Amino acid sequence: MKRLHELTHLQRQFAEEHQDTVFRFLSHKGLPVEDYYDIVIFGYLHAVQEYDENPALSRFRFSTIAWTKMGDCLGKHYAYENKPKRKAPTVSIHTYTRNGLTLDELLPDRRKDLQAQTADRLFAMEVLSCLTETERQMVYLKADGLTCREIAEVFSTTVHSINGRFRRMRMRLTEMDL
Repeated sequence: MKRLHELTHLQRQFAEEHQDTVFRFLSHKGLPVEDYYDIVIFGYLHAVQEYDENPALSRFRFSTIAWTKMGDCLGKHYAYENKPKRKAPTVSIHTYTRNGLTLDELLPDRRKDLQAQTADRLFAMEVLSCLTETERQMVYLKADGLTCREIAEVFSTTVHSINGRFRRMRMRLTEMDL
């Protein structure tokens, strides 16, 4: 999908006249407007721009193009939300498990692991100190679960460039004797 750019006056006017398409789409899908409007509106605006700028699309109804683009945005949203890293279960240390045990009873050695965690944290800090500020930011974004494509967008560069940076970082860190 091409990036959105600022709408022209005619595109804005066209978007306003056909905005009911967004509400019909959400209603047809049974989605609440307050939760999904912000998700599908970008597909709608992209459809407005493409419909205006690509004369070949004039043989189709605008609503067909708009529904397709909004459906694409909805699909991407569902894929993003259903990534395993965003569905991680959480457990309170005070909540009982199915076996009737608390987390402390279920994992009695977890406090012993604090020493190992501290050593790992110190090692990570030592490794991060060997990286430039930009490289550290890239590592933090990757650790937060962003894909290389999302990181490339943050740094306004290509995925190939980001992959190359990570490869060179790994090579540099393996050459060091940490």
